Amino acid sequence: MRIKQFLLGRKGLNTVEVVVILAVVLGIALIFRKEITSFVKELFDVIFNRDIPMDLDPTKAT
Repeated sequence: MRIKQFLLGRKGLNTVEVVVILAVVLGIALIFRKEITSFVKELFDVIFNRDIPMDLDPTKAT
């Protein structure tokens, strides 16, 4: 009886909405797991690339 009141009330409805949204996001993340991990890996490789020259002179024109 309490569960039915909880689900029919505003708090219960908001909780159900959040759970459904989380389930959808988790499902999408599981489906595209390989693509997401490769994207993040490439992104970190670009961000933390150590081949960037550190002796840049701001007075030189390119």
